[in-house]
Amino acid sequence: MIRNLIPTVLTLIFVFLILPLVGKDTVHVELPVESKAIIHHPNIIVILADDLGCRDVSLYGGWVNTPRIDQMAREGLMFTDFHVNSSVCSPTRAAFLTGRYQQRYGIVDVIVGSREPDQGLLPSVTTIPRVFKDNGYATALYGKWHLGFQDEYNPIKHGFDEFIGFLNGACDYHNHSKWRNGVKIVDIKGYTTHIVTDKSIDFIKRNKDKPFFLHMSHAAVHNPYQTAADTPDKRKKRRMPRTVSRPKYKNMLEELDASVGRVLDTLLELKIEKKTFVIFLSDNGDVGMSPKKPRRFRGTKFSLYEGGARVPAVMWWPGQIDPGTVSDELVLGMDLFPTFTDIAGISKSNPENLDGISAKDHVLKQKDFPDRDIFFGYEPKLGTAMRRGNWKMIIKEDKAQLYDLNTNLIEDSEKNLVDKEPKIAAEMKAAIEKWKKDTVNGS
Repeated sequence: MIRNLIPTVLTLIFVFLILPLVGKDTVHVELPVESKAIIHHPNIIVILADDLGCRDVSLYGGWVNTPRIDQMAREGLMFTDFHVNSSVCSPTRAAFLTGRYQQRYGIVDVIVGSREPDQGLLPSVTTIPRVFKDNGYATALYGKWHLGFQDEYNPIKHGFDEFIGFLNGACDYHNHSKWRNGVKIVDIKGYTTHIVTDKSIDFIKRNKDKPFFLHMSHAAVHNPYQTAADTPDKRKKRRMPRTVSRPKYKNMLEELDASVGRVLDTLLELKIEKKTFVIFLSDNGDVGMSPKKPRRFRGTKFSLYEGGARVPAVMWWPGQIDPGTVSDELVLGMDLFPTFTDIAGISKSNPENLDGISAKDHVLKQKDFPDRDIFFGYEPKLGTAMRRGNWKMIIKEDKAQLYDLNTNLIEDSEKNLVDKEPKIAAEMKAAIEKWKKDTVNGS
């Protein structure tokens, strides 16, 4: 369901301070908005954070003040039940870029990097940037790739006109001697968050008069926890206790938030904000840096509980998305492929085998999003999880957990309903087995 908010001070306080703590089923009143002009071939900007959970961002009641991300929600749309396809990096990115379950490509865990056997996302697979490039868009990726270390898997083989960044899952925030410009090894000076932002803004300025697809794939807030001031000559070569790393993490998130602001400000300065769709999200749940207790969701990164894949997600498009909108529909990372191409008017170029579905009408016209079964496979380490509405099942080998998220959002194991709801449990188990046959063992 999608709703609008009354633009008063009290309502804003409610939305950004109280709503994240109480969940769904809140009353909203439609805002007066200007008439929506038809925008042909709008720009698309994806700002992807790394290891950022809902409980870190102030928009979701988190402990770090993120005013520019909050601004995006105040002027656009905030999701409360947005999930990426996995609780770790590589599978999430594969699903996002292909619009399909990552299991279809054998990417079910983190691709380590140069130490990994030859593995990556094959260039024969249709990706978002490829579709946009084929339809006349300029395309670029700056920052993290993590979908194959070898040149054959490089982003420029997947439809990106430009790629400057790193191939592994993490990087030193100051030393970039193994970065790539396309497939060429380069050494770029600066702080990673600033580099990604500067390169992105330069790309926007160079392409302001033609449509573009920009993927800002940040390293932040993934470890190592290094601020802009933590240059190599100033670091202590020892493992940091949480009391030291937490303030650094906070600073890194504040830098990330400032980066979001710089991008929004650039669009406004260039007067292209009304033809530019922007989404901010994370690639998986948090890593437990927040000092706030109790947790709202159980689990973190590397978990099949809600905290593993439920992430902050905000969309911003002035004149098209109604300000202050909140969605509690279950939307997934793989839905972004058909959503983006639908918004851009190029969905005829989509592959016929997408698992994701377009959320365009949900985002722009406030229509309900279709219900469907959603699966989160992390075999063999964690098993497989499934969402059917507010029912959640996690199954590994012969052990099953069943939760009603309406009454047990924290997934308290003392309230496992497998025995109390045998019919639902049996139906969901059967659905999981069928999905595994169709995807994990199929294509």
